[in-house]
Amino acid sequence: MANQPRTEQQKQRHEGRTSNTYHHFLNELCTPGDMSKEEAERASVAVLGALEKRIQPTETSKMEAQLPLKLRELLKHSGIDKSSAPQRFGKDEFIEMVASDLETSPEEAESISRRVFATVRAQISDGEAEDVASQLPPDIAQLWRERPA
Repeated sequence: MANQPRTEQQKQRHEGRTSNTYHHFLNELCTPGDMSKEEAERASVAVLGALEKRIQPTETSKMEAQLPLKLRELLKHSGIDKSSAPQRFGKDEFIEMVASDLETSPEEAESISRRVFATVRAQISDGEAEDVASQLPPDIAQLWRERPA
């Protein structure tokens, strides 16, 4: 029975749940009210794209598996090579990548990164959050763990 094709109703329910999870993620990111859903989407891809350049591909896959499907699809099409070895860079370079992608100031990029990280941490297990942090240099790990202002 588990291998039977999905009915149209099951497909619609699955799509509805997937969409709701993604919208919940974006709503959490937009909660302070100063970011549109489109900006939240761009911010998520920019921050997670920079993060994924810094951690092992296997860890990237494990983290992404716990994120909403629509966000995973956006990340898949972001052009990041997830098969290569992690790049070595610290917080300043990380923030500069995000600022460049979002065409914003480093201060705003740091604030946005903190918000995206907090929203991602709320979506993934505590164990996975710690696994991600363990692959980061101390300054980025601190940013990963901080609560948004």
